[in-house]
Amino acid sequence: MSKLTLPALLAIFLTPLLPTKNAICQESYPARTVIGEQIQTGEFRRIVKEICDPATKMVPDTDLKPSNVYFRLTERKYVLNGDKLNKQAALAGSPYVFLTVPQAGVGRSLYEIYSDLGYDAEGILRQRNKNMVALVLRYKPEIKFSRERDGTGSLDKNDFDQYVYVPTWKNAFTLFSRLAGDPSPDSKNPSLMRFSDESNRNLAKFFPADRRTYISQLPYPLLRTAGGPDWVYRQLLESKMNMNSHFRGVGLTENTLSPADDRRGVPEFVGPNRTLDGLQEYAVIDVGRMKFQEVHD
Repeated sequence: MSKLTLPALLAIFLTPLLPTKNAICQESYPARTVIGEQIQTGEFRRIVKEICDPATKMVPDTDLKPSNVYFRLTERKYVLNGDKLNKQAALAGSPYVFLTVPQAGVGRSLYEIYSDLGYDAEGILRQRNKNMVALVLRYKPEIKFSRERDGTGSLDKNDFDQYVYVPTWKNAFTLFSRLAGDPSPDSKNPSLMRFSDESNRNLAKFFPADRRTYISQLPYPLLRTAGGPDWVYRQLLESKMNMNSHFRGVGLTENTLSPADDRRGVPEFVGPNRTLDGLQEYAVIDVGRMKFQEVHD
């Protein structure tokens, strides 16, 4: 059997598959279906319809605007028990989750969604044959949006965990420190982070401000090469906060596979983890799976 390498992606058909029909190229995809929903407003239903309709045109990066409706990509198995929607399923397994605007799913194939969310070639290869769903969601009114970008303001309040934040480096550092507390008794929807090692918890809570600044400025490969406490802390950010090697800290993703002068990235946010039945509105949309096939012409 041939072994796939990352450059071989150039010779691969990236095929998002849905139960009804196969899409042969990344720019096209079949109509998507809604697996489950709790929709109260016409605005929300319109957004869901646009994501499902392959005829809807992609919204340019420069026209993507934040609202109180968000979008998240996750594996189908995390929100379904068999073929039945699990309304007690959480958005993720950590206290805060990455989100983007719902238009990131409009007019984009699954491959293009992965690319816009910052997945690199290796990351997409790891996703092969994983059945994915798009979560479109609106929080209940008590969850507010914070415009803070410097790690203060709402993050200093007792109810800091009732806000959606722009994940700048400073916001991420402060949020990480505040979430590094005692674990929640509910392992499926934790309010604070779990650590197997208390030294890592202390590192997350008390890592020096000057070293945080250093980490935000030094390229990821150099941090890895240098090692030491800085690299341990950076790895914690990745494993606990999902801040991968392409995290920019400016509130926009990095499109790693389809870069262009007019592709600035899609807006990204971090919001409190909730179960589906703890949201104001939601829709779970089947977006298929990626299949990779090596081609020899």
